Amino acid sequence: MFDSIFLVHKQFFLNINFLPFSVPPNIDDALTSSDIIVREGDNVTLRCKAKGSPEPTIKWKRDDGNKLVINKSLEVPELETDSLELEKISRLHMGAYLCIASNGVPPSVSKRIKVSVDFSPMVWIPHQLVGTPMGFNITLECFIEANPTSLNYWTRENDQMIIESPKYTLLAAMMWIACLLFVLICAVSTAQKSEANSNTRLLNNLLSYVVEDASACGNYFEYACGKYAERHINDPFSEITQMLDHKVNKNLVQLMEELYQRYQLQGLIKSSVEAKTLRFYMTCRNASLNTRSAEHYLRLAPPDEDLTWPQLTPRAAAWPKHQFKWIKTLGYLHRFGLSNVLINVIITPNFQNSSEFLLDLSMPSFEGESQHLNILMETIATLRAMKVPSKSVLTLARKIKGFEFALRILVEDDDDDESQLMSVHQLENATGHDWQMFFELIVGHRISPYFRLQVQNLHYFTALKQLMDSSDAQVVASYIMTRFVIYILEDSMDDRDPVECIKDMRRGLNLASTLIYEERFLAPATLHQYTEDVKELFDQLRRQFLLQIDQNSLGLTNKQKRMVARKAQDVVLNIGNMPRSRDHRSFVSQYYDGLVFPSADLDYGREHLKLLEFRTRKEMAQLHQTVLSAKEFFFMPDPNTAMSSSPYYLMRQNVIIVPYGLLQEPFFVSDSHDVFKYSLLGFVLAHELMHSVDTTGLLFDSRGNAHETGTEIISSPRFKAGLVCMNRIKTQYIDERIADIAGLDLAYSTYLRNARNRNYADFTKISLEQIFFLNLAQFFCGDGDTTNFVDHDDDEMRLQQMLQGFAPFHKSFGCLKSSSYHDKCQLW
Repeated sequence: MFDSIFLVHKQFFLNINFLPFSVPPNIDDALTSSDIIVREGDNVTLRCKAKGSPEPTIKWKRDDGNKLVINKSLEVPELETDSLELEKISRLHMGAYLCIASNGVPPSVSKRIKVSVDFSPMVWIPHQLVGTPMGFNITLECFIEANPTSLNYWTRENDQMIIESPKYTLLAAMMWIACLLFVLICAVSTAQKSEANSNTRLLNNLLSYVVEDASACGNYFEYACGKYAERHINDPFSEITQMLDHKVNKNLVQLMEELYQRYQLQGLIKSSVEAKTLRFYMTCRNASLNTRSAEHYLRLAPPDEDLTWPQLTPRAAAWPKHQFKWIKTLGYLHRFGLSNVLINVIITPNFQNSSEFLLDLSMPSFEGESQHLNILMETIATLRAMKVPSKSVLTLARKIKGFEFALRILVEDDDDDESQLMSVHQLENATGHDWQMFFELIVGHRISPYFRLQVQNLHYFTALKQLMDSSDAQVVASYIMTRFVIYILEDSMDDRDPVECIKDMRRGLNLASTLIYEERFLAPATLHQYTEDVKELFDQLRRQFLLQIDQNSLGLTNKQKRMVARKAQDVVLNIGNMPRSRDHRSFVSQYYDGLVFPSADLDYGREHLKLLEFRTRKEMAQLHQTVLSAKEFFFMPDPNTAMSSSPYYLMRQNVIIVPYGLLQEPFFVSDSHDVFKYSLLGFVLAHELMHSVDTTGLLFDSRGNAHETGTEIISSPRFKAGLVCMNRIKTQYIDERIADIAGLDLAYSTYLRNARNRNYADFTKISLEQIFFLNLAQFFCGDGDTTNFVDHDDDEMRLQQMLQGFAPFHKSFGCLKSSSYHDKCQLW
């Protein structure tokens, strides 16, 4: 009896000893971060430790209610962790962070940790030109953001500082400081001083890629570019133009941050170019991910006004096949830029009269990755993303792939690529399709039956009628729907990373992006100097080419020489893709006047479709315009070209576009030695000039009209012999090889004739001839996969073919002739 009582009491006391006490949380200041100051771009870890019973959990929030920006792809309202890691911190991270400890025992406790971010001064000016009558007062303003506050002062053009006096009143605010020119005074390290000379900087850069123990004569690509991959192993680009693009994108990210700060402080005019770019950028960054879904896009873009896509039809209802008209659906979707699906429609100058724009109708191409369905498993995944029921997705995938296979057979059977002018009425009679409705949907208004078109592949469209009449409407609708989604995904970066959103912005708002980049990062005096330098370089290349034409190595007739010389003489250089005769700000503002984003919630798909629709309207407007003069000209690039800094030649317009992004180090430095200018920018400009007289360029005269004289030149014996020589190593891209080989010859001969300092350099003991070819190689250095090259041979082959038999190269590196040595191919 007593033993039993004792055991019970013993167990009771044991239970009491192990009962946990409830203790509210308490933050341990010794183990918790305090207020910190960091430099922009650093990684930061905030730590928070708390004691209590039960053990407290730690949660982080921003004191201002904004989301926590953890890294470029992760933003959350709060995060449960005792160590908050912030990657590549920026001024947007600045503020107070709350570390909150709780364990279910009230009260919860928190500590406020202030994060300050030091960053270099950034400046913008509301007005680049301010005028006033003589004798009146005037206020000049610019706005500077800096932390800590920068030292700022005014100067005249002669660098004389303006001192406060009865005549001049200098005003400064807490953060935004009114000034004309700011100078950040800081210590300059010895390393920075040693690189002050641009020539030394450029030389050190290209030498950093060189493999000294490789043979320049054996494998020049390995010699000149062998260390490229090692040096750029952590960089998000694989060659020099991508490097330039990345610099442009990072600058624009910085500008968007500045605009956002300005918007927070004083607002932006909603109709301004800045407000529209910032709106789309912020939509890309912050819109819900479900607004990017394929299903969301399909609900925003149905196949007809009163029709849904098959899988989005209410479950109890059957999809009304009889209402579906494939040609009408293609017309609706074309307003978002969808083309090359069943039918390919583009705006192009008339082949016979380049001053007139026409709609060009042709059969589709299946060559590009986004121009056809993917493999079966990827097609199934795409259909699932569009909410096609799992039980029918495999069957539907096989059916639409079978339908595309039938289309490919029609395309392969049609070898008629001759262009002919036809009216809509004639086209309807020849093919049996309702083209009147289709083209009215495309152009956005009623058209006459005698509306003229440029038509190719007439046989294909006749055969297409039979295929469409025998195909199941739901399969056709699903095929068009799938191709539309593939097109939409291809047209967006599908990422909320700041740089990716800048790419999206450049694609959709190209002219606006170019303008704000120009105004923020290219001061008027700088842009003027760069423009004059590039124009002078191009004019020297052109004069040298005219001399080569006159020397007549091809044995051309006088008529043929005149045609080529006239075309070269009329090539227009457009720097920045902006009209030369217009004020850029007013031109771009007017261009985007009809683009209005709603003030509603952020919806990426809606805004993306709005931009696509705007872009298509601008393209269609060309049908009612005459071709712009050289001074008024600008080009509406395709999305991939719009976000690239690569130059390009427009064949029908006879224009070379040089994007602003190209005017950056190491590609172009205004005060550098001529050897750097001619060997890189000079070669690229020469390459584009040679496209005006390659096998395609010669088919058109200087006004962009088809010309039989060019065909005669291509058929001439010496021209044909030059092509055979250049194709010794087979290539699918003969025009690119012509531009490479003839462009190098032109750039080097122009350098020898015109360079002011080609015999003297005080920054190196390396011969200028070797520097020429080392710097030339920079354009081809890279570590991208060979499958990434589009419409070009890979860079190693291009460099090898250019230098094969080029005597100045062999002489500069002391290369001896070998059994594999070939003489240089001669064309121009």
